[in-house]
Amino acid sequence: MKKWTLLLAVVMTAAYAPPARSQAALLVLLFGDKVASENFYFSLKVGANVADVSGVDGGSVATGLNFGLLGTIKISDKFSLVPEFAPLSRKGVKNIPYLPSGIAELDNLITPPSASQMALNYIDIPVIAKYQLGDRLSIGTGPQFGILTSSSNTYDNAVQPDDELRYTQGSQLSWNKFDVGWAFELNYSLWQAREGRGLNLHARYTRGLTDILKDNPGDAVSNSVFQFFVSLPFIEIAENGS
Repeated sequence: MKKWTLLLAVVMTAAYAPPARSQAALLVLLFGDKVASENFYFSLKVGANVADVSGVDGGSVATGLNFGLLGTIKISDKFSLVPEFAPLSRKGVKNIPYLPSGIAELDNLITPPSASQMALNYIDIPVIAKYQLGDRLSIGTGPQFGILTSSSNTYDNAVQPDDELRYTQGSQLSWNKFDVGWAFELNYSLWQAREGRGLNLHARYTRGLTDILKDNPGDAVSNSVFQFFVSLPFIEIAENGS
């Protein structure tokens, strides 16, 4: 039953992630439990980002998906190291000002936009040091390294009562390829891992530490992201396990 649940998570995210990344998740789904032990195991994660970018006048938070793979390395009964590979992590900001396209007809139709969003898509690689507070509750913190894979601006406007125009342009700003941040996490085990079943709830805040805008002469522009996600571990521990 658990594998069917995880397969559904892979299928749901396949539409948003390139095929190679979906295949990586599928390999973990099929073979993750073969290498799992109480001291080392993989998990799949899927959830939502609530993101903001500093320095955008009038901007508001934007939402997007996050999806990835976690590896838990148990160091002691209290401490674990959890490196993560998240090939899908959308960030950005809504309500951005319109950047003219240079096409007068289009600019007249879209200005001012009724809605707008800047999307920044990253591969995130956090490394979280986790401390167990009890059987179900844990906290964690650690660095996160991000690799920008794409950026775009999207603008919407109603040209007629029942006709919505959407215009997407490649970002006209020059973004740095790499981002570094620091993450803080709260983790609750809704169902503990027993007989191959488990579900963990995560709330994480990551603050960007670097300027993501290339050759920026002004104040630093940085990412700020709240993540809410679930992880499903590939681990089997007997009921009498420690």
